[in-house]
Amino acid sequence: MAGLLCFSACAIPIPDLADQVSPEARSAPFPALIDLRPTLRATQDLVPDRAAQSGQSLAFRAADLRRRAAALRAVPQN
Repeated sequence: MAGLLCFSACAIPIPDLADQVSPEARSAPFPALIDLRPTLRATQDLVPDRAAQSGQSLAFRAADLRRRAAALRAVPQN
């Protein structure tokens, strides 16, 4: 069964993507890359502390899971 599934996955035709790109796009130069490190360093101070944020998020998620578990325990079983 696994062999048949693997064989059927190999039979999927893969489109030729080379025909999808125009000759102008092929001959165009690559865009200039910029260094993002200065920008990222400047914005690090603007981002809130992720450790505190994730701790609060986990506490809220745990409380929500406890509330949902209590609601499920309150459902009458047949």
